[in-house]
Amino acid sequence: LILIGIFSGMLFLRNDLEATILRLPGQLYQKKENNIISNVYTYKLVNKTSDQVADITFKLLSHDGTVTIVSMDTFDVPRQGLAEGTLYIDIPRREVDADNIKLKIGVYSGDELIETAKTTFLGPISYQ
Repeated sequence: LILIGIFSGMLFLRNDLEATILRLPGQLYQKKENNIISNVYTYKLVNKTSDQVADITFKLLSHDGTVTIVSMDTFDVPRQGLAEGTLYIDIPRREVDADNIKLKIGVYSGDELIETAKTTFLGPISYQ
């Protein structure tokens, strides 16, 4: 009875979409014009439902900045499928107060927040 309760709880508490966003290994930050720091990431979205998830975008929730998906603005995740690719995160230098900061990224379907992911952002080393 306890195992049935645990399995039922796990089934109802799971997310419909699982997001993983990881900084590209071996890549340092890039300095862009206007005092912008940029990092390259790979993303992987797993759709656990039997419906297509349409119009996916990413937004930074924890800091000011922009998320740019390589080669497209939005995309769809097929039903019970996988979508993966590359994205850039650009943050103003004034927001980067350490050499390794934690970011929270929202995954949106249209205007609806459907998942959040956490990752790290590599910035210049500060000697303070």
